[in-house]
Amino acid sequence: MGSIRRGIQGGFSGKVGNVVGAHWRGIDYMRSLPRVSKGRPVTEEQLMHRVRFAAAVAFAKPISYVFNVGYGKLAKQKLTGYNLGVRQIFKEAIVGEHPDVSVDPTLVRVSAGDLVRPRNPTAEALPGQLLRLAWVDHTRDGIKADHSDRAIAVVYNATKAEYVYDTATAKRLDEELLLELPDYFAGDEVHVYLGMVSKTGGIACNSLYLGTVTVSGTPEPEPEPEP
Repeated sequence: MGSIRRGIQGGFSGKVGNVVGAHWRGIDYMRSLPRVSKGRPVTEEQLMHRVRFAAAVAFAKPISYVFNVGYGKLAKQKLTGYNLGVRQIFKEAIVGEHPDVSVDPTLVRVSAGDLVRPRNPTAEALPGQLLRLAWVDHTRDGIKADHSDRAIAVVYNATKAEYVYDTATAKRLDEELLLELPDYFAGDEVHVYLGMVSKTGGIACNSLYLGTVTVSGTPEPEPEPEP
């Protein structure tokens, strides 16, 4: 049975006939049940699987390139890094009750592997829609890390369902990466991720979720002193 929210003009959740109502990223939507071959009815478990999988794909697809970089070493025949990223989200980051499920950004990993993580990572908003990511390069003999490892940075704006990412600008040795965000991100809260991948792209680390940061706008110019 479905339930109507916010009155007759609002969305509804659940199933009514062959229509399923759900809520995703602030949007109410309806879709018909998929056709099933050979006359077999769709089970509730199959429907739940499909809704969860659709949520994982919706989150991961815009940054499929990042997942291919961050999971590349783990990719196998017929499974790309993007496929593995979707699988991680599906298994570990989907929350809520069917059909109102969503992705918990705090549980997403944008890279995976046994490369050593950067130490003491931080994310700081700077004026002018800039975001500064910093870390400590503690590379030394005997650990799986190199000064030339490249930083994987992802910024996710849940309010606008948009991403900014960088996988090639900064090395582990740099201990810093500045990301320029769109001006319309000013005032928004964004989720920040940091990972590392080897220079050859052969191996990555399990990414770190750095929490949320509120993007700073461009400061107003100070008025000129009166003569």
